[in-house]
Amino acid sequence: MPTYVALLRSVNVAGHGRLAMAELKDMFVGLGFAKVSTYIQTGNVVFGSASRSPRKLETMIESRLDLTFGAAPKVIIRTADEFAEVVATSPFAKSGADPARHHVTFLAKAPNKEHLARFEAPPSDRDELVIIGREVYVHTPNGYANTKLTGTYLERHLGVLSTTRNWNSVTKLGALVAAASS
Repeated sequence: MPTYVALLRSVNVAGHGRLAMAELKDMFVGLGFAKVSTYIQTGNVVFGSASRSPRKLETMIESRLDLTFGAAPKVIIRTADEFAEVVATSPFAKSGADPARHHVTFLAKAPNKEHLARFEAPPSDRDELVIIGREVYVHTPNGYANTKLTGTYLERHLGVLSTTRNWNSVTKLGALVAAASS
């Protein structure tokens, strides 16, 4: 059975999008998913499903979120292999960046060529980013709260919805995915 990671956008962030992880887990179990686990309060769910279509899973989960909680945050799904690739690919992890200053913005889809061609990161003497497929790796030595390279900025300039996780969360989810896949 394939393993997936569901990343919910804007859940329990700055007092908005309140959603209890125990209730979220119960909802995933109610959808018939296996080996369901959540990680911290920001809407991260590792689960197994016989489905081979991440897009269908996103739609199903968003519909059930709306039905169950009266709100449907965007759900971005990665397969176990895709998530392992995210962990293995980070140029900032490879260079030894402080995990607290390193983030991954997961895009709902790859940005189109026009958006990529026009994209310019805001001027910064320290912040840097690398776009690889549907992920944007962001390094913010002065902290994420002090950068302009936020998910909102990336969404606006790349033309796709996104959700961001810090590197510590990404690696922890990677370990949960690996354990669930074995």
